[in-house]
Amino acid sequence: MEVVPISSPDFWRALFRAEAILTVNIIAGLLTGEVILSLGIVDRIFAPLVPLLSKWGIHRTIAGAMLVSLGAPRSGAALIAAAYADGDISEQEATYGTLSLAFPGYLRRWVGTAAMAFGMAGLAGLIYSAVLIARSAIRFLWVTCLLRNRMRNSPANRTLRLGADSDVPASDAKARRKRLLKTLKRSLPWAWLFFAITYSIMPLVETLFTDHVTRWGLYAFLPPEGWAVAVSALAHVTAALSSAGGALASGELSVAQAVLALLVGNMVGTITRTMRQNVGYWMGIFPAELVPRLLRWHFLTMFSLEILSIFIAWSFGSVV
Repeated sequence: MEVVPISSPDFWRALFRAEAILTVNIIAGLLTGEVILSLGIVDRIFAPLVPLLSKWGIHRTIAGAMLVSLGAPRSGAALIAAAYADGDISEQEATYGTLSLAFPGYLRRWVGTAAMAFGMAGLAGLIYSAVLIARSAIRFLWVTCLLRNRMRNSPANRTLRLGADSDVPASDAKARRKRLLKTLKRSLPWAWLFFAITYSIMPLVETLFTDHVTRWGLYAFLPPEGWAVAVSALAHVTAALSSAGGALASGELSVAQAVLALLVGNMVGTITRTMRQNVGYWMGIFPAELVPRLLRWHFLTMFSLEILSIFIAWSFGSVV
């Protein structure tokens, strides 16, 4: 999503268009989650897998959300939000379950991303793509282990509660509709407000970071060409890959330096991507008390692995 500076005459038009897209995504996601639960689709699909799910300690709804996320990650999150609103899963399960959806959601587009990265930045792009998918898989295993531990320590393991939504009485369906409208009335204003604030200040944040690269002495970590690649990632990954490809072709960066620059750009862009793409949507589908916990664990698991991968890339580049 392109962010227009607030000084631009097109700012308000772009903001309203982005808010409209956000609203459609929130409503469509919540409706999808409610329909899937009310029709008992999750139960029907995962009933044969009960013994395996029980063994691994994964709630059927979260497993269903993982499957849905292979095609529509936001619908998977909405499915978890609906189960949490029903009281079927706990706050911790909703948190770890939502974070686990990133890997299946990324799998469906990784092949295309890797091919594009290789075409634009050669070997450096391919290595960069391999690091991203490996890091995503490790994060998936991490949050899945947290989820299993939570289920194992739960006073009442709810993995085997199949059939709860298979035949929803009319009164329950009516209650679901009322709850959906209540959720939208409560969450949409906060989602709109936070999204507007984030949309407005992100260009300023990106400019401040660019202006302070020299002041913070960061050229000792990456050459100027490397920081140009990293900063361009704030705009879009294709801009970073294009910059890396150009720097490699001109001999200004080695493959190791290009990989490091791409990884640094990916980490710097984590905050802006999360604020633009995730927070507004999460605020629209989850209760307000769950979002701070979700953000804490999101950044903890993301930054830990990003810093580790950057350190490994930097160490490798220092010895070759």
